[in-house]
Amino acid sequence: EAVLSFAGQQSRRALPQALAGMTPREIEVLRLIAAGLTAKEVARKLDISPKTADHHIQAVYAKIGVGTRGAAALYAVEHGLVRPGEMPA
Repeated sequence: EAVLSFAGQQSRRALPQALAGMTPREIEVLRLIAAGLTAKEVARKLDISPKTADHHIQAVYAKIGVGTRGAAALYAVEHGLVRPGEMPA
């Protein structure tokens, strides 16, 4: 965390409370859709139903004020959740 702070970056631990009121799960979903995963792929990765994954995706869109995956991905990059070309763990 000290290295990130010195480099002018936010700690990833601090992000869940700071981003548009999103829950940690919604941030996780945002990172996955920013990496290009579909709702079905997000569901498989998180061991949830596709309907639940879609619900999370729609909640993320509403909270960050976007309507497309591209805009959500841009938001994720701009807020340090992912780097271009990075696949979240």
